[in-house]
Amino acid sequence: MGRFIGRERELSFLEDFRRNGFKKACAVIGRRQIGKSSLIDEFIKDKDHFKIEFAKTSRDTNLRLMSRTMTQFTGEEKDYSNPMDFLWDLAGCIKGRSIIVVFDEFPYMVDCDEEFAALTQYFIDMQLGDSKLIISGSSVKTMEYETKDYTRPLYGRTVPLYVDQMELGECVPFHPDMPDLDQLKLYLAVGGVPLYHQTDGCGDFRCYMERMVLSPQAPFREEGEQMVNRELSPSPDYIKVLDSLRGRRNSIADITARTGFDRNLCAKYLKDMMALRMVSEYHPMWGAQKKPRYYAISDRMLASYYLVKRNDTSYGASPSEKYNALVPLLSTSRGLMFESFCTDLLCKSYPVREIGSWWGPGPDYDRWGNPRIDDEGNPVMVMHEIDIAADIAVGSNIVNLAVECKFSANPTGFEALNELDSSLRCLKTKRHTRRMIISPSGFTEELRDYAEQNAILLVDLDMIMGRRPLPSL
Repeated sequence: MGRFIGRERELSFLEDFRRNGFKKACAVIGRRQIGKSSLIDEFIKDKDHFKIEFAKTSRDTNLRLMSRTMTQFTGEEKDYSNPMDFLWDLAGCIKGRSIIVVFDEFPYMVDCDEEFAALTQYFIDMQLGDSKLIISGSSVKTMEYETKDYTRPLYGRTVPLYVDQMELGECVPFHPDMPDLDQLKLYLAVGGVPLYHQTDGCGDFRCYMERMVLSPQAPFREEGEQMVNRELSPSPDYIKVLDSLRGRRNSIADITARTGFDRNLCAKYLKDMMALRMVSEYHPMWGAQKKPRYYAISDRMLASYYLVKRNDTSYGASPSEKYNALVPLLSTSRGLMFESFCTDLLCKSYPVREIGSWWGPGPDYDRWGNPRIDDEGNPVMVMHEIDIAADIAVGSNIVNLAVECKFSANPTGFEALNELDSSLRCLKTKRHTRRMIISPSGFTEELRDYAEQNAILLVDLDMIMGRRPLPSL
């Protein structure tokens, strides 16, 4: 495990919780390997604390864990026959003190002893005193049920802290020698899970992919499937659904046809994976058709895993040869992930009221904005789309922002603006819309000059990396 990096907001939240007398307990919730335990360890490292990590095993084994942990904590031999004795003994140890008590992997203990949640509630109400309790768990569903369901003993007794993936700027210090563009490529390929960034000696994106994903001994070679196995059951069914999600938009009909599952079962699996942010549903804006609903893989490591899995047919090839073969596909996948990244960037930068995308049919336009005509004199119809369509509050007004996201090797020019304008012409409801283009490769001088004269917003790599704010609306 490398040095602790980032999580300033989460650490600040926990510090406020420690100082605030309103709530005695905090529930730290997040997927497996998202960094919950590391966060808690960083928070308590310079504080008086007691921590126990429960195991996914039997009640008797967890009782032995309680006994050994308390033996280490007190220096006295302990042997508990039930959790109540453990909690009563712990209460005696912390009486008159102000310490942080941590029950890590709390759902494992609740699963093997149905009374433990009620005992924990009594511990909070009657025995915790001036100390604070942190419960943590990787089963998001169980943690939410135990703390948010009004029928459960812990309802109303915890303040929640959701631990999600880190933002791009937080991940940059993991790779101090990596160029900005490669930092962005890496983030779009693996996301913001700290574990994926704790690597040594990868100075660029290619090195990371070859060493960490494509080589026979790569630590993340099977990470996508392992992620599903850790989080979902029956995992083969969820893997089958994920394998059916190809490209940008997949309807329920597409998924049922590819998997053989009925519609209701597919909908359940998709709902479960959306709760874990593995899959996302497209949100139609500005009159885009609401049905059918469309879905795509949204977890970046998961998307990269399936990209490699579906296209790594060069058995016996070196990691370098595999990377060369995947470059065009990586570029396509990067474009999809870049749109979701830009959506997050806008939500972080502006007071967004609603955000999604628009798609629909319309005439095909040439580079001068004229509709193309077929041999019979009719307009040539094609599908158009706006990568991001957002309604943003500016004072007492709502600004409609249409965004084109371009991740290319060369500076972005008028082609991107023409694509955006062609799509805007196809909107059934005409609206006054601000235009924005986001491009990490920069912009041509011609487009920069035109944008300045026509109030078009341009977002470059410095803004993406957080060195400068996004343009004012």
